[in-house]
Amino acid sequence: MHDFDIAGIVVGHHPWFKEVFNAAFVPSRSPVEIEVLAQVQRTRALFSRADLDAARADFVKRKPDAYRALASTPIDAAGKQRAQEYLDAFYLAIGSDGAFYRPVVTAPGALLYANENRALVCASRGAVPVGTPVSAPLQTQGTLMQVHVLDALWHWADPAKCPAVRDEPGVDRGGRGRQRFSEHRNSGTRYVVSAFRRTV
Repeated sequence: MHDFDIAGIVVGHHPWFKEVFNAAFVPSRSPVEIEVLAQVQRTRALFSRADLDAARADFVKRKPDAYRALASTPIDAAGKQRAQEYLDAFYLAIGSDGAFYRPVVTAPGALLYANENRALVCASRGAVPVGTPVSAPLQTQGTLMQVHVLDALWHWADPAKCPAVRDEPGVDRGGRGRQRFSEHRNSGTRYVVSAFRRTV
């Protein structure tokens, strides 16, 4: 891994968080969990699956060492608690295929809509970047489905300033094969929508 930013562990709070991420993307609404998840998911756009799986396995193997190192570190209790929150979030994000290979946009040209009338969200920013994580559908209406979007690639962040992307936009689930969403094989669920996948 060459793209793991520890700044959050150091500073404890990012004033820009609400300008980039939607805390509702995870049930806990934890800014720490969101920050770490975004960093981890971004790696999927940078490295091959083989490299990612090898790195994940190595991190998991070293998990006891990481927690022992934290426990023995001479820092104050508040700092240690914050560091453990990041460690917990990191291992939660990489610990299983289901957690790591969550749905992402796979189809070039996928668009976000603000409502059922297909008003585009931040039209000047164009299509959703391939590799952008999305939640499971919150609701569907016709060929549209509503999702939470995690701007892991910072496509809608400053200077773009697109708050609407954090307001559960809709996407067209269509019918073209290349835009299908396939659940992870071990998930136990089966449904098809466009532009997203968990794994290949």
